[in-house]
Amino acid sequence: MDILDKLIQKNEFPVVFIGAGISKRFLNNFPDWTSLLEEFWKQAGLTNFYGELNNLRDQIKNDNGNYTEKEIEHFSNIRIGSILEDHFNRSFNNETIEINGFTTKNAYETKISPFKKAISERFKYYSLKEGVDKELSAFKKMLMKTQIILTTNYDEFIERSYDENSSYKIKKYIGQKGFFQETYGIAELYKLHGCVTSPSDIVITEKDYEKFDKNSVLISAKIISMMMYSPIIFMGYSLTDINVRNIIKEFTRSLTDHEIQILEERLILIEREEGRRNFIEEVINDKDLGCKLKVIKTDNFQLLFEKISSINQGIAPTEVRKYQHVIKKLIIDRGKKGTLNSVLLSPEELDSLEANLQTKNITVALGDAKYIFQIPDIITYALDYISDKDEISTDIRMRFAVNQNGNARFPINKLLNEHLINSSSLHASEKEKLLGKIEKFSNFDLHYNSINLSSVITRKLLGIEEINKLDNKKTKVYETLSYHIKEFNLDHLRDYLIKELEDLKEKGEIKISTELRRLLLLYDILKYKRSNA
Repeated sequence: MDILDKLIQKNEFPVVFIGAGISKRFLNNFPDWTSLLEEFWKQAGLTNFYGELNNLRDQIKNDNGNYTEKEIEHFSNIRIGSILEDHFNRSFNNETIEINGFTTKNAYETKISPFKKAISERFKYYSLKEGVDKELSAFKKMLMKTQIILTTNYDEFIERSYDENSSYKIKKYIGQKGFFQETYGIAELYKLHGCVTSPSDIVITEKDYEKFDKNSVLISAKIISMMMYSPIIFMGYSLTDINVRNIIKEFTRSLTDHEIQILEERLILIEREEGRRNFIEEVINDKDLGCKLKVIKTDNFQLLFEKISSINQGIAPTEVRKYQHVIKKLIIDRGKKGTLNSVLLSPEELDSLEANLQTKNITVALGDAKYIFQIPDIITYALDYISDKDEISTDIRMRFAVNQNGNARFPINKLLNEHLINSSSLHASEKEKLLGKIEKFSNFDLHYNSINLSSVITRKLLGIEEINKLDNKKTKVYETLSYHIKEFNLDHLRDYLIKELEDLKEKGEIKISTELRRLLLLYDILKYKRSNA
């Protein structure tokens, strides 16, 4: 059994450090650290970049004989970053360099370094390489199975990739700010060296690193607390980043020999070896870090991402964070304000629960479904219904339907039979409520006319798969499919819906967008109530 298989067997969401190597893998013209400095050196009108870098490296090596090659490279880069910022800012202030949408007055009023503003503009926009679609899809699914993501990248590729694949957005903390805020320790992204959205927090010069180091104790403590009980995976790094190495060193110094052995079982470094399709595993004893590292060498990152994506705890980390947030708010913010009323809620109702906390005193019971209730979430219900597996009993399906709010759409027409409803074990009031849904849930025109036409792709279309490829926004795809639904083979549409629901379930989602709910119901009406269409 290889390293990743052992990780998957333990079924724990990992803490993942993502470096520039991952962005370089997917994005066009993405520079490494030295290339970035060279690029801006030329923009500042300076020459002989590598000559200057060589002189700095020799000087640092002579002044610090105990530095490793990694440290010499690090300190050479941050020193040339300081020199570069000074030259670049002077050129900007002298108006020999321009930054689109940013003036010398803006720099004066905001106190943002023009050099850092230019860096943020450099990384704000990016384009994907050709032929990376399948690997990118696997990468996005992998992100859904991470507990915490840490990165020194400035660009927004990670968070955008995450948010494109989840109805919940990842919580982002930038620079030092994230380490001074209260966090939940799950479904969060820490951008240690800043982000394009906050140029002032970008870490690139000697002063920036000195400031970073002043808070290293707090940062290390925060990261150590995350790493104590989770697998740790480094990808896109070669572990040459001094800050990352210092964090690991601080971590290992606080552990006993036995605890270090446990850490070594969970600490994994992914290194790219060009062209290699299989995984080569090595164990490196890094004495400077104070521990051994398990190293996987490969160029088959799609397989790597797919393996990590197979971790399945039954719920997405974003959902866990949502629960933690709401329950904390319920206990701390409302618990002292009076007697709490007990209410039994399904997980889907947690969104409305947070709104109710403004006006009501509530406690929520969370537990195993078989001991509290057996009502499925919407994805489980819809997948069982659309696939015709019918593993969920009719009575439970009916109770699910009864418990949905009045405006919710979902497939139900298999159940809307008066004899079937009246012969069920539902309470009389539940039967009455379900019978009242027949007219609304079998009316095709009612739901079809609610389609948001501004989201419909109106160009000439050929089929379901073509529509799915036209836009990466699922809302547009679902609305377009709904609009053209009578043109499709229902069996083909059924297969598409099953795949969409399976993807949502794999990601640990428990909610379905309004647009997909409408598409499911329109399919359901055409399939089981054609006479009403």
